[in-house]
Amino acid sequence: MANEAEVKKPAAAAPAEAVTEKTKKKKLRPTNCAQSNKRIRRKDWYYRDGNYFANKQCFKLWLVQQAEKAAKGKEAAAAAAAKAAESATQAPAG
Repeated sequence: MANEAEVKKPAAAAPAEAVTEKTKKKKLRPTNCAQSNKRIRRKDWYYRDGNYFANKQCFKLWLVQQAEKAAKGKEAAAAAAAKAAESATQAPAG
C-alpha cells in the first residue's frame, strides 16, 4: 500500500504541470496603448521605445509626459540633496 501511494504522487503532479504549460501563451504585443489605454488595432499600431501606442500622436504625448516626470524627479533629488547638505552643515555645537 505504501508503494502505491508513492507511485500516485508523481503521476498526479505531471499532468498539472502540463496543463499550465499549455495554457500559457506568448503574448506578442499588448492590446492597449501605453499612453491613452485605447485599444490598438492592427492597421494603426505604433511601436517606439519598447512600447506600443495607438498612433504617433499618443507616442509624442508620452514623450512629453516622460520628460516632465524626469524633470520633476531631478528637481526632487536636487531639493533632497540640498536639504541633506544643509542639515549636515548645521552640526550641534557642544
